[in-house]
Amino acid sequence: MEPVRVESYAGSQAEEYPLRFYIDGRKIEIITIEKRWLTPEGRGFKLSGDDGCSYVLQYRSANDIWNLLTIDRP
Repeated sequence: MEPVRVESYAGSQAEEYPLRFYIDGRKIEIITIEKRWLTPEGRGFKLSGDDGCSYVLQYRSANDIWNLLTIDRP
């Protein structure tokens, strides 16, 4: 797991879903949220980025931290 900086939509349930995130100084805009799920630790998201890659991000609500779990490159 790698911590990442994420800009997210924060609605009535705090950090509801990610809008964009940053890896090595590059901004990745999220094109599609393909899947979302709840875990005891927080929320998980499988995403398509504007760079053509797929990502899995996890938001850990207890720590208020986003982690990058996987990257699938085309």
